[in-house]
Amino acid sequence: METSHHISFAILTFTVLAAGALLLEHTGFFAGAFRTEILARVDAGDVVSVGEAVTARNVDASDKSSAR
Repeated sequence: METSHHISFAILTFTVLAAGALLLEHTGFFAGAFRTEILARVDAGDVVSVGEAVTARNVDASDKSSAR
């Protein structure tokens, strides 16, 4: 008696779709669809050091206490 080798239709469909998507991505059809590039520019004047942040917080706290 022979045993049947039954392949699930869902598994076969998923495999074919996944292979097709990988092939399309590899050929450049989805160029950039699965990648994210962050393009940013930071000016030197926008950077705040820890010392400046602490000083600004202390000045802000002293202004609030003197206003009371």
